[in-house]
Amino acid sequence: LLGRARTAVQRQAVAQGRDVPYRGLMQSALLIAGGQSHRLGQLKQSLEFEGESLVARATGVLAQVAQRVTIVGPPGDRPKWVPAECDWVSDPYPHGGPLVGLAAGLAAIRGALVAVAPCDLPLLTPATYRALRSAAKGDGAAVATWQQPQPLVAVYWREATLATAQRLLAQGERRVQRLLDELPHELVERHEVTLNLNTPADLERLSKTGLAGR
Repeated sequence: LLGRARTAVQRQAVAQGRDVPYRGLMQSALLIAGGQSHRLGQLKQSLEFEGESLVARATGVLAQVAQRVTIVGPPGDRPKWVPAECDWVSDPYPHGGPLVGLAAGLAAIRGALVAVAPCDLPLLTPATYRALRSAAKGDGAAVATWQQPQPLVAVYWREATLATAQRLLAQGERRVQRLLDELPHELVERHEVTLNLNTPADLERLSKTGLAGR
């Protein structure tokens, strides 16, 4: 089943003209998709651009650098916007924030290295994660940055990151940026992290700019 699911996601990505198929960089990838989209005014996960939802685009990218893609989203049953080929993990409680989702996802998957992405950065490509994987050496994570670090665009060592996230949550911390204060990491400049869809103005910028890497 895993092999069939992985192949289906890869076929979709290749058919959409996205770079190259999976080359064995990592065993697992996480898509963090639990946001409430209040500022955007519509459900971000199922938002479509050029006929493709943001979630479908992001999972297609991740499927080219990892064997298995898991989506972490709001508490409750698996939503309809989750691609059939992906695994599903729900947040343990509502409105917990991305650090809660990241910890839940890391606890549910396998593998030493994990690629992490949000669903609202439509310019990410497999090249983003190949660059991050190359920078994740020793025990250090690799985090994309442009003007400021993006802790949800990263390659993490699963066990160390899970332990750190759980410790921060136990201390009452909810800011995902705090991970970078606790984990050794390299920052990798990637211009594609500049367009984050949070508001209608961001969506208008996307419609004018188009998607890179298609």
